[in-house]
Amino acid sequence: MKKRPVFLALAVLLALALCVPALAADYTFTDRSGNTRTVKDGEYSFATRVVEFTPGDPWTDHAGSQDADAVLGQPDYEKEDTYQAMSLGAGGVLVLEFDVNIVDGEGDDIYVFEVGPAAEATRVEVSADLKTWYEVGTAQGETAGVDLHGKAPEDGRFRYVRLTDLKEYPRGDWPGADIDAILALNSKPVTNAWAENEIDRAQEYGLIPEILEGAVLTEPITRLEFAAVAVKTYEKLSGTAALPATVNPFADCADVEMLKAYNLNVAVGVGPDRFAPDELLNREQAATMLTRVFKRATMPGWSFAEDSSFPLSYVSPALFADDSQISAWARESVYFMAANGIITGMGDNRFAPSNATSAQVAARYANATREQALVIAVRMVENLS
Repeated sequence: MKKRPVFLALAVLLALALCVPALAADYTFTDRSGNTRTVKDGEYSFATRVVEFTPGDPWTDHAGSQDADAVLGQPDYEKEDTYQAMSLGAGGVLVLEFDVNIVDGEGDDIYVFEVGPAAEATRVEVSADLKTWYEVGTAQGETAGVDLHGKAPEDGRFRYVRLTDLKEYPRGDWPGADIDAILALNSKPVTNAWAENEIDRAQEYGLIPEILEGAVLTEPITRLEFAAVAVKTYEKLSGTAALPATVNPFADCADVEMLKAYNLNVAVGVGPDRFAPDELLNREQAATMLTRVFKRATMPGWSFAEDSSFPLSYVSPALFADDSQISAWARESVYFMAANGIITGMGDNRFAPSNATSAQVAARYANATREQALVIAVRMVENLS
């Protein structure tokens, strides 16, 4: 019996650890000229997936240098006999995917970490869709940068990089370039084309919280992530920094952005002591939470407990075709958002407030995505300020 408090404490600590997000970190490295360079949020700017690899001929016989996944993530090559890099082989071709879109910015845009005793060059190409490729230069080996300017469409966004060994050193134990890592020096979040401009403005307005830095924004958003977006939106609308609650009522989350959203009365739990940080948010929940942000920022004295005493003034649009599926507690918020052009319908005049069937749950029919959350935050700032 004496061990039980220990087990309970460990359970609580585990729940809190699962809730706390990894924060973005800058990445600093030394380039081929000996200059120290820092990439903002660079830890998220390395290749994350091998799309395709065709080894050259000849290729290395060392098994440790044949693993294409060795190029993923940050560089970790230390010395030749640790095999922490992958050999392309003479004429080998490697296609990589990133969780960011590479763009043309100041100076070089891509950095190739090529290692080993010989400096072996590769041809560098980029693509947005794995169909159309643009040759953007040659990485000369020994960690070399490549600039997209004038070689790819202006304002292009490229998630894929293809490296082709130029057969400068086709022989030896490790023929072809030895690749340790690929870094996107200039990048933007991965979004759908329709959201690109508004996501750019979300960055300008400071609406993207740390928990979403480096995230693929086309993925569904969680309750914790949306709480962080709501806090940023409140701070932008009000011009006031949000403060975290001093007492945390939740056993499953202690994230500071959640505590700020809770203290603002913007985000509440799903039970007496549960916040459910990892649950996916649906569209009516998003509308309701951001309506609370608007009220908190513009209506002195508003609180969640006194919400009914603070009605909204707006001209209600025509009812959505699925109006009967909108929860009573969310109806005012849904139509307030629709009336102000912040959250619109999904087609066929449907709002898609929540997932009502197992098929809708599987298809994430009514779940808001990260980019949708940021887009409506931008519209809040622009339409209701």
